[in-house]
Amino acid sequence: MNRIPRRRAALVAAAAAVGLVVAGCSDDQSAEETVGSATSAVQSAAESVASEAESAVESITQGDDSPEADEPAADQSSAVPGPDGEQVELSGPILQKYDEVGGASSPLGAATGQQEEVGDGYVAEFEGGIIAWSPDTDSHIVWGEIRTAWEAAGGAGGDLGFPITDEEQTPDGARSNFQFGYITWAPGAGTEVVQE
Repeated sequence: MNRIPRRRAALVAAAAAVGLVVAGCSDDQSAEETVGSATSAVQSAAESVASEAESAVESITQGDDSPEADEPAADQSSAVPGPDGEQVELSGPILQKYDEVGGASSPLGAATGQQEEVGDGYVAEFEGGIIAWSPDTDSHIVWGEIRTAWEAAGGAGGDLGFPITDEEQTPDGARSNFQFGYITWAPGAGTEVVQE
């Protein structure tokens, strides 16, 4: 990337040197015209090189500062820590959600297996929960007692379907909403599965 501006600068310097040599070998008026022309060409080329350099720096810094620079693309995949030090491949929105919450250092912990296709979506299991994604629901985390109740009801392929929210704290405990119902949890009361 640095070769083009360097080459252009070298060409501009060479053109200026030739212009000065020609100016030294001709009469005064002709020399003034040649020097003026060479100066104009050098100035124009220098402005062009400066503009290109500024554009390059701008695009690099904007790319690094943009929020999208740290987010995996929908079709990106990556190996993440799995069981017994093995690597597990996660991709797309599930990988994006996993990275968003902190990956293996989050309460989800390490992946316990490969992400699996369920209907038109995917589910990935982790030590501390599940990330489920479908085109209609986006990626959401299900964990704890709500996870246990959801899996007992068939998980993403069951009566409740995919989660449509992450777990929300309520005055009494927690709640997760699904495509076809919700599950609540309260200390001492346990979980309640409600189909809608």
